[in-house]
Amino acid sequence: MQFADVLFYTFSTTIHNKERADSLSIYEKFNHLLVDEKHEEILMLLEVFRNSRTLTVEEKAWVYWNISDRLAIMRKPRQEYEIHCEFVKWGKIALAPDKLHWFVSDNTQSLTLSLGNYFEEWYDWYLYACEHSLRNESNRGVRFESHRAAVSSLLMLKKFSSIDVPLINMLDLIQEDSEWENNPFAELTYYSFLLDKASKLEEQELIKESSEKIAHLINHKLLEILDDSIIPMESDPFVLGSWEQLNTSRLTKRSITIALNNLGCTLTKLKMHEESVRIFNLAIQYKLKFNEYGLSLYLLSIWSLHNCSLKVVKAWKRNGGKISNINELLLIAPELKNVDWDIRAL
Repeated sequence: MQFADVLFYTFSTTIHNKERADSLSIYEKFNHLLVDEKHEEILMLLEVFRNSRTLTVEEKAWVYWNISDRLAIMRKPRQEYEIHCEFVKWGKIALAPDKLHWFVSDNTQSLTLSLGNYFEEWYDWYLYACEHSLRNESNRGVRFESHRAAVSSLLMLKKFSSIDVPLINMLDLIQEDSEWENNPFAELTYYSFLLDKASKLEEQELIKESSEKIAHLINHKLLEILDDSIIPMESDPFVLGSWEQLNTSRLTKRSITIALNNLGCTLTKLKMHEESVRIFNLAIQYKLKFNEYGLSLYLLSIWSLHNCSLKVVKAWKRNGGKISNINELLLIAPELKNVDWDIRAL
């Protein structure tokens, strides 16, 4: 190699390594801000990164996804709509056919868009992704997240006329490969949605069928996973909104307890409080890490079932008193205002 070639190689390698270091540092900074819930600073960081150089397709999709996600969490539907339109327009051209579900893979984003009456457009984007995306093993995770976002949003918005489309898509995905490691998580999610839909539409046969499926899943699949010493507690972490994170393994104990937590929340909202407490307690037995929403609904079911402040306060102190203050709980479950929070838990 001649001197000029060596010089060029060294210069190119230095630039490449610097860009790689910059990329790594952006994700580290992002994660730190994410933990501290500094939404405005995250948006500033992403905008700076977005304009710092020519991004790869994966980097740009990650930036779009997370700008939209922050705006969704901040409940800014108009601003989210503007960036998401840009995301979709760009994505239809730039994203490979197997990555089109990337821009419809989160229900917080879709529900915030609904606050500005943009949900129908989000749903059109979802249908576009379903029609034009390739279906393969490598994108099965994000396709599941996309169907899950659609069903969850339609249930929340009570748009039952459209709900069978993503439900069928979800079931078809589950049946693509009986050995898919995420199937236990996906199946419990699917039948939880089915129970939710059936209960709201008072479809008694479907309530019975989905309840039986859920019980069978828990007793014959999920408990085996939770008791298996080989299965890890958590998977390797990936940065939020990345292609890897959206397709991550759900065959972990934490993922299964999250699925149980989600089921418990559904049961609380359906006023099936005895069943809800039972499911939450099972998840707690296997070290569920509550967030404020799940904890609030767990306590609400305890209160609705027993009308006993002592039981509620004990459960709060045992499962989240250090991370959740009472005002946060009341914002999510106002019915808990009737609890005597000053009572001493013996």
